[in-house]
Amino acid sequence: MTNLESLSATSGYPIPEAALLDIAESTGLDPDGSATLEARQAKAYKWAKAKVYLFLAAAPNVSQNGISYSFSAEERKRLLALAKSLLSEIGEDMSALGTGIRYGYRGEDF
Repeated sequence: MTNLESLSATSGYPIPEAALLDIAESTGLDPDGSATLEARQAKAYKWAKAKVYLFLAAAPNVSQNGISYSFSAEERKRLLALAKSLLSEIGEDMSALGTGIRYGYRGEDF
């Protein structure tokens, strides 16, 4: 499994591949690298995973082909807490996430 596939598997929510690539590259994580145990313990991977949690915490509720994806307020708080926890492990804080970047969907296709 690649790092990109591993980050995508964090949630069943349909995270766009472009967003995952942006997250991986912004943290110095090789998206095509192997997601070994050692790689998943590295700072770049944990930083990328924290950004994925932040993405999910701000992700819109969507419906696609009769399937709905949504997070409750409590789930969003838990996702933010997971992001903060990972950042704490690598000696960073929320400012390291670049929280000014927002992702979203426009239109009907993913």
